[in-house]
Amino acid sequence: MTRHRLISSVKDEGPFLLEWVAHHLVLGFDRISVASNDCRDGSNHLLQAMAAAGYIDHVPNVVAPGEIPQHAGYTAMRAKLPIDDTDWLMVLDADEFLNIHIGAGLVGDLTNHAGPDCDIISLHAMCFADRPQVNWQPGRVCAQFPWRLSLTHKANKALKSLTRNPARFRDIHNHSMVSFKGRPTDLRVMDGDGTRHNIFPGMPLWQQLRSADVHNASHRMAQYNHYAVKTWDSFALRRERGRGAVAVTDATTMRHTETYFRDRTTADALDTSISRYEGQVTAMMAEMLRDSAIQRCHLACEETYARLAAPHRQLI
Repeated sequence: MTRHRLISSVKDEGPFLLEWVAHHLVLGFDRISVASNDCRDGSNHLLQAMAAAGYIDHVPNVVAPGEIPQHAGYTAMRAKLPIDDTDWLMVLDADEFLNIHIGAGLVGDLTNHAGPDCDIISLHAMCFADRPQVNWQPGRVCAQFPWRLSLTHKANKALKSLTRNPARFRDIHNHSMVSFKGRPTDLRVMDGDGTRHNIFPGMPLWQQLRSADVHNASHRMAQYNHYAVKTWDSFALRRERGRGAVAVTDATTMRHTETYFRDRTTADALDTSISRYEGQVTAMMAEMLRDSAIQRCHLACEETYARLAAPHRQLI
């Protein structure tokens, strides 16, 4: 049985995948499983090369009309891989990096602290701005964007969770698993400050997890660093590909607007806590790039991404 499994459903994240995979391997995830959805930047080829080398599982996924891309990816992986044969399951997007502050900074330190009585570990985001970059350039995301938003910024209300024994839930969604097969009141949650509480009846699980007051959000034990905007040209490509959490991106569901970008570039303070992993992640990336197929596909992703981003680059 897999102890800790991380899954993601991605589209056009090619330049960032190598660091994302290396980072979470360093954190101690036993298996990383990724679905690729209709990519145009070569992400699918890079993921396949990493899978062939044994670093991840890769499930190519064609999104049917009316499907929610990310959810379709999770479902495809669950059908083809032993996702449920996992002690702890986490879902993160390719712009989200788990950052653990206790012990040696490993995912096992976090789940061991939860102990046998907790079913869900609920962690808040720490969102980062575009500063000091102006245009996209190759390189490690975590090192390029050290400036975070205010601790009480509404974006930090977002959460991701680790779930024990995923077979007990019917569906996987972006922030948590949903549709618990037992009694919701049997579920016990540990928050990012170590406090514990049970789920109460009358409100869906996902809604309870996401209803926390941002002023009470704690990052003491762990957080996930969210690099939602990066630079304007990179953000513009994110907007072009559409949202992964809705079936159709249109005027009513569009989220990644200029207002969204401006709101998330209000840097407040430096947060370099994730640099504790830098040496190990750099070494892991170098090891992975020694595989000629991974290196070739990674460089091709960067070249394609640069070409796609070029019309959106800002003059300096």
